[in-house]
Amino acid sequence: MHMKKYVRWVNRTLHKCEVHRLDQFRVCFDLNKFSQHEIDKWLEFAFARQVQRLELDLLKGGKETRDFDYCYTFPAQLLGLNDKLPALWHNFMSVKVLLLKSVNVTGEVLEFFLHNCPFLEEMVVHGSGTLVNLQVIGPSLKLKHLEIWRCQCLESLKIHDTNLVTLVASAATKLFLSNAPMLIKVEIVGAFRPILKDILAPISCVLSQLEVLKITSSDGLVLGNYKFPEFTKLKKFVAHVFAWRDTSLLGCTHVIGAAPLLEEFELKLVWFKPLRVKRECKKMVSCPLRHLKVIRLCGYFGRTCEFELVKYFLENAIVLEKIIIDPRSQIVTPVLSLSTIEMEQMSRNFAKLQLEGEVPPHIELVIL
Repeated sequence: MHMKKYVRWVNRTLHKCEVHRLDQFRVCFDLNKFSQHEIDKWLEFAFARQVQRLELDLLKGGKETRDFDYCYTFPAQLLGLNDKLPALWHNFMSVKVLLLKSVNVTGEVLEFFLHNCPFLEEMVVHGSGTLVNLQVIGPSLKLKHLEIWRCQCLESLKIHDTNLVTLVASAATKLFLSNAPMLIKVEIVGAFRPILKDILAPISCVLSQLEVLKITSSDGLVLGNYKFPEFTKLKKFVAHVFAWRDTSLLGCTHVIGAAPLLEEFELKLVWFKPLRVKRECKKMVSCPLRHLKVIRLCGYFGRTCEFELVKYFLENAIVLEKIIIDPRSQIVTPVLSLSTIEMEQMSRNFAKLQLEGEVPPHIELVIL
């Protein structure tokens, strides 16, 4: 019912609209394949007016990628693919930003935009079930930001000889990256390959030039005997990992030690069977962190492993200014249960008990 009302409202609005050019056309609503015909018409309307920023955010409930079989499909025929000459071909050239969420789109369609939109700087694709192969190749491309997220049928993402500045990819094993001299910010997901060297392998050619690195592992981080390269320019490091029982977190300090200019560190912990164990804090070899100013620990549960990590920073971060502790659950849910709220409050109390007496006055301690 809500979908039908929304579609009717948009149709009435566009019928009254008399503008000849559009800076932005944004659809942000829970729509699926049953609105295919109407959305196709909306796109024709937008392209006919030389739209510069096009967003189709059709996430389920506004938050979740939907089942691929129910996603709206971007109409390839609108671009004149399938051997048809598009009547509005020249109007696509104005697109600067293309954002598609819970929209089935093919690599052929995306590559059309890449090579026929000379001003395209940002491309975001979330939850496409028809994206199999994509090539982003050529120094003539203006693309600065590329985000390919939760496209589970993706077999190959090739990026070569481009001027990309930011890359977000949730399929590390499918990524083939080379000659990206401008790339300074990368977010990458290791899926179920928790060994850090495997997560970093696809982006090894740019590690020395990165300023921001975010990694996600669905099964914790296993460091093994991996010798880290030096992250000579890294200023911010974010790790999003699963937290099991009281497994030590000190392994992440190896990455931090390999980044001499690091200023900000953030650790996001997803709780699975968290366990508070009374034990002595482990010690790591002392390593002066001369630039680290801000630490943020999300999903803090009050386990010994979290407390010993904070102690490591207190002992080694020479210019540390701020510690932010966020005890809230990092599992995204529409509604928090009473047990989750109670657990978060308990974690908040543990954080205060553990840290308020440890953190010296010149360092700001924030417990959210």
